[in-house]
Amino acid sequence: MEMKKPPLFFIVSLLMMLPLVSGCTENQVNPSADDFSFTTLSGVTKHLRDYRGKVVILDMWATWCSPCQLQMLELRKIYENYSRNDVEILSIDIDQRETISQIQDFISTFEDYGYELTWTFGIDDGSIWETYKVGNEGIPALCIFNREGVLSFSHEGLAVYDDIPQGYPAGLTRLAPVLDTLL
Repeated sequence: MEMKKPPLFFIVSLLMMLPLVSGCTENQVNPSADDFSFTTLSGVTKHLRDYRGKVVILDMWATWCSPCQLQMLELRKIYENYSRNDVEILSIDIDQRETISQIQDFISTFEDYGYELTWTFGIDDGSIWETYKVGNEGIPALCIFNREGVLSFSHEGLAVYDDIPQGYPAGLTRLAPVLDTLL
């Protein structure tokens, strides 16, 4: 019994549909999942990939957010306990209505009380918040990326460095164990 050859049209159609059902043939990276960009207060565009080799804490916040102000004090403790060669903090203002001047005034207010916020601050164009927002309650929100830039931890609401300060709610998330695991 002789086998019939498939019609040429069938073979061509199958070859054309193969990429649709099997995915792309190239290794494509979804930039929103593995990288993001933001504008620093000095107007420079930076990317997550610029910090490869370090654990990166993405802090999403706004100047009007009271818990975000407390979060800044907790983030400051991280730089007191970890080297900037190992950990980078990126505080990105997600409120597109806010200006660089408002953010600089916010940072100056901390300095007036003796608290220097010496890490990178920037502005979101909306894409970071849309990609990395953690839940439904808002900010502050933190995402921690490992040394390869892979999202390893996310948290919505106030988190503390390690010990819960007096007067803070009990049961807050502690960041030190997360950082120690990634380092």
